Amino acid sequence: MDDLKLTRAQLEKIKLIKQDFYKFAKMNLYIKDKFANIVPFVPNEPQRALIDYVLLCIKEKRPVKVIILKARQMGFSTAVEALCYWWTSTNFNINSVIIGNDEKSSLNLYRMFRRYFDNTNILFKPSVRYNTKSDLTFEKFDENGKQIGLGSAIKIETAKNKSAGRSDTVNFLHASELGAWENGEDLVASLMQTVPDAEVMEKPSMVFLESTAEGRGNYFHKEYVAAVNKRNNYQPLFAPWWILDTYERDATFEDLGQLNDYEAFLVELMRKGHETLGHKFPISEESIPRKLAYYRRKAKDFAATPERLPQEYPSTWEEAFIASGKNVFNPLALQEMEKDATPLEGVDYYKITPLEDRPYEEFELEQIPFEENETPDDFTYKAPLKIWEKPKPYKEYVIGADVAEGLKGGDFSVATVVDISTMAVVARWRGHCDPDKFGEILGALGTYYNYALIGVEVNNHGLTTVQKLRDTFYTNLYKRDRGYDEEWETPTVNLGWKTDMRTKRLMIDDLIKLVRERVIKDKDIVFINEAFSYVRDERGRMNAEEGSHDDVVMSTAIAYQLFPWGDNDISNLKVVSTAKMHKITNG
Repeated sequence: MDDLKLTRAQLEKIKLIKQDFYKFAKMNLYIKDKFANIVPFVPNEPQRALIDYVLLCIKEKRPVKVIILKARQMGFSTAVEALCYWWTSTNFNINSVIIGNDEKSSLNLYRMFRRYFDNTNILFKPSVRYNTKSDLTFEKFDENGKQIGLGSAIKIETAKNKSAGRSDTVNFLHASELGAWENGEDLVASLMQTVPDAEVMEKPSMVFLESTAEGRGNYFHKEYVAAVNKRNNYQPLFAPWWILDTYERDATFEDLGQLNDYEAFLVELMRKGHETLGHKFPISEESIPRKLAYYRRKAKDFAATPERLPQEYPSTWEEAFIASGKNVFNPLALQEMEKDATPLEGVDYYKITPLEDRPYEEFELEQIPFEENETPDDFTYKAPLKIWEKPKPYKEYVIGADVAEGLKGGDFSVATVVDISTMAVVARWRGHCDPDKFGEILGALGTYYNYALIGVEVNNHGLTTVQKLRDTFYTNLYKRDRGYDEEWETPTVNLGWKTDMRTKRLMIDDLIKLVRERVIKDKDIVFINEAFSYVRDERGRMNAEEGSHDDVVMSTAIAYQLFPWGDNDISNLKVVSTAKMHKITNG
C-alpha cells in the first residue's frame, strides 16, 4: 500500500472502512468453512452479539472483558480472532497475545491470522517486519531507523509456557480453551497484570477468556459462574444450540408426536427465547418443532454416550458444564441439589484451632465474615470450616475424613460431618495442613459435634492422623474390623477406613444411591462440583476428571459408611458424651 498513489479522498475512505469492523471484515477477512472453502467472514447472529458488544465498549472507551462458554459451531473463536486482527492491524502500538492450550491449538490459531493477512486487500495490508509461526509484527522503519509502521504485533503462545505473554504490556488478550489449561488460574492472574485497566481508555484493552466446558470445579467453571453471579468483572457469553437457523429439520408438532419431559422443557426455553450481551434471539413457533426434530436426530449420534449430548449441544450454560467423561452421579439429581445449595456469601465460615499442649477438648472456634469479591479458595486458608447447622444436644454425628499430604496447591484434607438422624451434612472442614495437625483439628471438630464417631481413611497419610487422635486420647474412632495377631495370639482392632477396590465400590455405589434418590442433604457447592466431575473412564474406573479434586466426595462417602443408614437402624451406634471445655469466639 505504501507505494500506491492514492488521492486524499481515497485515503479518507480507507480510513473510514478501517474504523468500521463490519465493512473491514467484508473486504478483508476470509475464513475456511466446514467444506474447506475459503470464504468471506460473514458473522452469524451469536457472533454479532459479541462483536456489537465489543464495538459498544470501544465507542464508550471502556475495557472489554468477556468470558465465553462455547457450544458446537457457534464460531466465537473465529469472531474473537477477527476482532484481534482488525484491531491490531488498524491501530498503532497494539500488542495482542493469543494463548492456546497446546502447540497444535496454537498453530491452528496462527493459521487463522495468516489466512486473514494473506487475503487482506492490498489497500488495507500493513507492512510486516516479522511473520513467523508465533509472531505477526506490523512494523516498518525508514532509512534512519525511525518507526513509520504501526508498531503493533500479534503473538501466539501456548499455555504450556508458564511465562507466556508476561514480557510486554498486553492490549488484547485471548485465552483459548481455558478450561483445559493445567495452570489456568496462575497464568491468567499473571497475564492480567500486563493488561492496562482503567474506566476510560482511548484505545480500550480487551480480554477474552474462552473455552468449551471441561467439567466443573476447574478455573474456567469458577470464573464463569462468578461472572453469571456478577462476582467478577467479566461479561458472560453463552448461546444455546437452538438459536442457530442451521440446526433445524422439517417437522411439525404433529410429526413429532408425544414429547418427553426434556423436550417439553426445551419448548418452554425456546418460547422464552435467549438474551445475551444485549442481543435477543426469539424463536418462532413454527421453528420449534423443526429444532426438536434436529435434536432427536443428533441424539441418535450419541446413543452410546448420551451424557455427552447436553455438553455438545447445551440448552443452558449449566448443562454445558456436565463432565466430559461418563458421570458417576446422576446429573439431573445434582442439578436439583445445586438449586438448593447455599450461596457462598450465605455460608458461615469458621476457623477451628486446637489449643497447643491441651487436650483435644480445648479449642477456639472463631467465625470469619465472608468479604465481597473474595474468592472462595481464600477461605481454605483463613476459615476452612463451613457450618450449616451447629450441634444440638443429644444429636449423634459422624465424621468422614480424607487425608492429604498438606501441601498448598495439592489435594485437600477434608472432614465431612453428618447428622445421622436427618442424613444431612451439617459441617465440612476443607483445607491444607500436615496430617498430624489434621488429627488435632478432627479431635476438636469431633468434640464440638457431641464426641462424633470419626472414620479416617488410613491408606497413606491417614495413619499419622489416626495416631495423633490416639495420642490425644480421642477414642470414638471407627474400627473397620477385628483380626488375630498370630505372634502374640491376641485379638487386634484396625482403626480407620481402608479404601481398596472392594470398599471403594461399596462406598461410591452407596453414595450414588443417596444422590439419585435425594436422600443426602448437602448444600455445599464444592461437593456438588466434585460430584459433577467424578467420572468413569474407558476402563470403568471411578475417579475425578483430570484437573479436578475428589477429596470432598471421598470424605462424604466415608461418612455415610459409618452408620447403617440403609434400614435407618442406628441402635448399634453408641456415641459417648464427655465433658467439653472449649472456648468459642464470635460464635
